[in-house]
Amino acid sequence: MTQVAARRPGRPRAGSEDKRERILQEAFALFAERGYAATSLRDIAEAAEISKAGVLHHFGSKEAIYSEVLDRRDQRDFVGMEAFDGDTWAFLERWVELVEHNSGQPAMVRLYSAMAVDGVDADHPAHQWLHQHFVRAVQETAAVFERGKGLGVVHSDAPSRELARTIVALSDGIQLQWLCARADEEAEGGEPGAAPLHAGVPVDMAAHMRLVVDLIRSRWGTTPATA
Repeated sequence: MTQVAARRPGRPRAGSEDKRERILQEAFALFAERGYAATSLRDIAEAAEISKAGVLHHFGSKEAIYSEVLDRRDQRDFVGMEAFDGDTWAFLERWVELVEHNSGQPAMVRLYSAMAVDGVDADHPAHQWLHQHFVRAVQETAAVFERGKGLGVVHSDAPSRELARTIVALSDGIQLQWLCARADEEAEGGEPGAAPLHAGVPVDMAAHMRLVVDLIRSRWGTTPATA
């Protein structure tokens, strides 16, 4: 029998806050801890102290909850990005920080990667989320390069959209390599974070992102014009 999760410190009692929000908070925690497949609607309902029918009333399916949890993940990752405005390089520094942060969140990286693969299918409930995720990431990053051009910190001929796609592609691709390396380490009895026995070098997501950001800046960065 599944044990109902104890109310965590600071969490409002059931019924004293928005039920939809409570469901999302508990689902986020469960998906991150157990993964998607090992988390049932009953688990989410019991953790949120609401009936399974109540959960379905608010979301309709586990896939719909999953999609919104990932949307919240995107919102968290992009929080504060607007504050950098036209500071292209500060924006990319923030991206490196996010990648480094994610290296300490293997469950959430695995969650995102699995959802991204499933979401490629146009009929999958996560497809719309995945489409919007890529559109937003590329558009916002390309816009940062364009604003950088206006401030004179990015060369005027820099291919903003192509650079944005490269950064987004690296973020996703290096996560898959990192997850694969972790799986090899665990299967071979190694410690997480150590070098896979068959490869000889660790997969350091932040270091790879740092390398690409530095290469982009060395090629397309410029000193702002002075009056």
